Amino acid sequence: MPRAGEAVETASQYEQFADVYAVWTRTAGSTGANLPYYRDAYLAADGPVVELGIGDGRIAVEAARRGCRVTGVDASPAMLRLCRERAARAGVTDRLRLLEADFRSFQLAEPAALVALPYHSVGHLTTPDDRRRAFDRIHGQLRPGGRFLFDDFHVTGARVAELRRVELRAAYTRDGADRLLWVTSLVEEASRLLTVVTWEDTLDADGRLADRRYRQLHLSWMPPEEAAVLLRAAGFEVEACWGDFDGTPFDAATATEQIWAARRPA
Repeated sequence: MPRAGEAVETASQYEQFADVYAVWTRTAGSTGANLPYYRDAYLAADGPVVELGIGDGRIAVEAARRGCRVTGVDASPAMLRLCRERAARAGVTDRLRLLEADFRSFQLAEPAALVALPYHSVGHLTTPDDRRRAFDRIHGQLRPGGRFLFDDFHVTGARVAELRRVELRAAYTRDGADRLLWVTSLVEEASRLLTVVTWEDTLDADGRLADRRYRQLHLSWMPPEEAAVLLRAAGFEVEACWGDFDGTPFDAATATEQIWAARRPA
């Protein structure tokens, strides 16, 4: 992604990805666990809650159903539209405030008690400078004592092999047509960059391929030691790093995720 145009590039990718996003998230391995983790953290926060990369509101709307007010930030107009639609169906539009903005430069009306960046969305920050700028901005938008939660891929040799496999992610019907969603990834281990490639096959009444559409998402990942340095450089105190959403302490040999909790000093 271009550095200066990161928000534009990410938004453009999600404009193309929005119509398969619900299927994509529903069939992902981590979504069943990350939703209750973040939802409960939002409900426990003592003050304003902000979700960066709110997407279609999968997590935020569930928290809003239980009375939480959430400000959602996303660079994609298409994803914000899906979020509004989800909130309207749930009857919680009055509990969501949505901002179309970049992680590196968003501005809140008041300091937050909690800023969350769920579902590997930190990976959209693909350079060290992007990550530094975003973490500095998040720190500056938190009240003293406020918390920052995010998760990132934990990439091992086994995870690289898994990412590179071609997988049939889902079979479903949309707009009256049977469809198949496939996924694989191009992984650049040295630069810690990956391009997630999906293609959606639309089948005709005889089961033959009628159309195929490709979509791509560009992401990155950080090793845990880089994440820790970045948090401290931005002024955060690191509370914990867990290896799963059940709160297991991070162990590089067994972790399935890296889930960080940090705090702006009071």
